[in-house]
Amino acid sequence: MKKFLLLIIANLSILSSFAQPSGMINETFNLKSIEVGGLFLTPNGETPNLRFVELAGNYVLDADGIRNTLNAAASFNGNSLTFNDFGVTLHDCVEPNCYYENLYFYSILTNQNLESKTLTYIYTERNGYKYLSLRDSAYKWAHFSTQPAPVPDARLFQTWYLYMLEADLGDRVYFPGPNPPQIKINQDFTYTGIEGCALINGDFILGNGDDNYEFFLQSRNYSTDESNCPPGPVGYAMWELDTNISLGSRIYEGNDGNDYFEYETFPGFISFFCNALILSTPENNLSDFTFFPNPVQDILNLQPTNNHFDTIVITDINGRIVLSVEKQVSSEIDVSGLQSGMYFLNVQSLEGNTTKKFIKY
Repeated sequence: MKKFLLLIIANLSILSSFAQPSGMINETFNLKSIEVGGLFLTPNGETPNLRFVELAGNYVLDADGIRNTLNAAASFNGNSLTFNDFGVTLHDCVEPNCYYENLYFYSILTNQNLESKTLTYIYTERNGYKYLSLRDSAYKWAHFSTQPAPVPDARLFQTWYLYMLEADLGDRVYFPGPNPPQIKINQDFTYTGIEGCALINGDFILGNGDDNYEFFLQSRNYSTDESNCPPGPVGYAMWELDTNISLGSRIYEGNDGNDYFEYETFPGFISFFCNALILSTPENNLSDFTFFPNPVQDILNLQPTNNHFDTIVITDINGRIVLSVEKQVSSEIDVSGLQSGMYFLNVQSLEGNTTKKFIKY
């Protein structure tokens, strides 16, 4: 999208400064992520940033995007920042990641009309780095830090076999055998994978870690090939790859000498991978009964698959029955017709009964 070149702060007005943190001035803050209707990690290899400089007693914002640069007058007032007198360079941005520049410039720092904008800022220093977050009145965020771009762990680039899912309340789903869901991550961060009858592919964005995770991954450009699948929906265990969720991740070496990789989607919802096939799992009984994926969009896959269930009943949070199945012999339940929300799945068999909760999205 072509930007109209404006005069870059031709006439600076007298702008007041109210005890802005001195550590913010003349410091380059690298843009790590933005939140505009969802979280977007900064694309690999891109270096959008922000810098405040003092000019004749006033403050100026300099911001680099993907292809263009933006300038503005900046005034501090308590924990607020106001930008005005914007100027943007004229370069056409046609690279694949230009969506990120448009969100950064025209959804957070200003708008398409380059109008004055006031944002709340949060500034901190820890572990030798400086952190800055900007938030507008619509709760759109830009998160910066002085951290350099993340460096990937070389062990990430290999084939990973999903061997266990851990869901809310500690429920676990195991994937033993020679053909579990799997994903191969390449050094350019593209990936390919196999989920039963379906092929998947896409690419990852790598993000800096924090106090809880070594690094973050975010899947983009996800697609599937179900041409070899029978009719009907396919139940995907790695459903989060088809979302904008930021995956808190870590890699480590196990006691068996194998590499292990895991990521967390929501608190308590963790996917566990190994670079070697794990062919056996703990024995299952009805008390260990579970299902995947959770959250689910279309198909709940039941485990263990060799159970014959007398009754399966799904109720909403008000206790109303929304789905009931007698003598279920299939390992799949189609929940695509349910509204988004939380539900309870009650399973009854000769071994007893159990109730689990799940989320439909």
